Amino acid sequence: MTQKKYLKKIQKDFSNTEKLSKVIPYAYRQQQVDLAMNIATCIVGSDDEQGLLIAESETGTGKTLAYLIPVLRTKKRVLISTYTRTLQDQLMFRDLPLLQKALGVSRSVALLKGRLNYLCPKRMEEKLQSHRLSAKQKMYLLRVREWAEESADGDLNALPFDVGQKGIRPLVTANAEQCLGSQCALWSRCPLMQAREKAHKADVVISNHSLMLTDLALKASNHGELLPDFDVYILDEAHHMPKLASQFFGFQITYFRLLQWHQQLQESLNELADELVFKNEAEDLFDQLLADWGLISLVDLHQRWLEFPALIESRKKRSEMMRKCHDQALSIQDDMQFIIKPDDGYVAWYEGQGEHLRFLAAPIDSGETLKKHVWSQESHFVLLSATLRISERFDYMQKNLGMPDATTCHYPSPFNYEQQALIYIPTEVADLTSEMLRLLHASEGRAFVLFTSYSALQRIAPVLKSSLPWPVLIQGGGKSKWDILEEFQVSRESILCGTRGFWEGVDMPGETLSMVIVDKLPFSPPDDPLLKARVIACENQGGNGFKDIQLPESIAVLKQGVGRLIRSMDDRGVIALLDSRIHHRFYGAEIIANLPPAKVTSHIDDVRNFFL
Repeated sequence: MTQKKYLKKIQKDFSNTEKLSKVIPYAYRQQQVDLAMNIATCIVGSDDEQGLLIAESETGTGKTLAYLIPVLRTKKRVLISTYTRTLQDQLMFRDLPLLQKALGVSRSVALLKGRLNYLCPKRMEEKLQSHRLSAKQKMYLLRVREWAEESADGDLNALPFDVGQKGIRPLVTANAEQCLGSQCALWSRCPLMQAREKAHKADVVISNHSLMLTDLALKASNHGELLPDFDVYILDEAHHMPKLASQFFGFQITYFRLLQWHQQLQESLNELADELVFKNEAEDLFDQLLADWGLISLVDLHQRWLEFPALIESRKKRSEMMRKCHDQALSIQDDMQFIIKPDDGYVAWYEGQGEHLRFLAAPIDSGETLKKHVWSQESHFVLLSATLRISERFDYMQKNLGMPDATTCHYPSPFNYEQQALIYIPTEVADLTSEMLRLLHASEGRAFVLFTSYSALQRIAPVLKSSLPWPVLIQGGGKSKWDILEEFQVSRESILCGTRGFWEGVDMPGETLSMVIVDKLPFSPPDDPLLKARVIACENQGGNGFKDIQLPESIAVLKQGVGRLIRSMDDRGVIALLDSRIHHRFYGAEIIANLPPAKVTSHIDDVRNFFL
């Protein structure tokens, strides 16, 4: 199909409202068509010229359909990458099947998640034979085995319970070091390998950003691959990419990483069964290491750790698991050395206490990192999100993405914020809890209360719970994010109190959510080592650390948080920002300019009248 015919076909698809409306809720929107044409132009661009498109598509513009139709109409091989599992499942099991039916097209589609989402039959069977299982663990393992006999793909997310919450995920999954690959006796039954095989054969693959980054890093270093090569990458929820680059291409040593390695070593030695003296020696060394964790420096820890690879060296040929233990011990050793003496362009630090102490190193410039490891591929990339601009400009995100020359486009929301929303920013906040109580009485519950710190959540949320007549759901307490959201949706007048995990990726249309309260502007702590390094690098180049980094970063997070409120044409609600600095500091006007275009008030009576 020629480029002209391809683009014409896509225009025709969107114009055929009757055909699309039979299988999906659809109404023609010019903004959506314009976005789709921009995406299609990038997809079909010349093979000898890399296509890079950054598209901000605000809530309500219909970006999912805008990229799915061009993906289904092209003959090129496409990866659709998302940040959340929820969106992956929605694309795979709802959107793509319905759209293929509506368009009468047939492209093979595969879903590939990270390995810890899939059952490892070998580990499950081994753990069921263990005498160390509690009765509850054994009960859940037996339920997993029963489910596995009927499961088509071994995706643990399809279970009626959360294996992570029940504490059995490590018993039914295998990390990269534990997996024996083709040497496993149950290789032919492995859900992960079956999923990868389907992905290698499919025209369209749905995956996630972390897996995509892992694959591209492996390819760049010639160390293999997890995914096939693609002509086109569609990155939804792309605003996460800079943060993921810092995490993914960084280094981290934690108590739990060492503990996991030790458990793997124990399993390897249990398989050998004739290494009791060696096992006791390793146990003594490791117990002493853990006892001193947090009491000694990383330099001393590194010196202690050198004993482990040396200890295993002579035994690494005895089994595949023992070889992997040795390789992983060397990898930990190298990461310790890197954090002690990081390369130029990296910053190293430590944080936390006790078992939660972490030693880290991360690249200072996420844009350069992504440019080197990701955009260097000879493929076309389309990046989409509802929040990619700051103050109507793409500069900040383009720098953080390492895409200064990318084509950019913006499509505003079709929502009538002037009619649908009100923004409340008090000029003074004498007491944060009292202010929240006044607002929650005005809305009669039906609210998200978003906190910028866990300490503020712990201090204020219990007071709200004891003072209000409506259910108050508080993040933590053993319940997962999705359990809390489900409970919120069922209980019409409830109030959800949460931190950063609830600021994005939550779609709650309808009057169940009629108010979003934000306790204060989400500035990162000024003593954050990575932020400090970025600020210094910015100012060394003649920039302003606050204006060029801290303020745009805060605005980007805030836009995600307040974006939880209006999710459909019928939604109505109040956004309450309880940070009076917006009225008194020089940056206040810029904060307001980045909020939805609704009426702004500082009078609580306007909020009360809005809900009458």
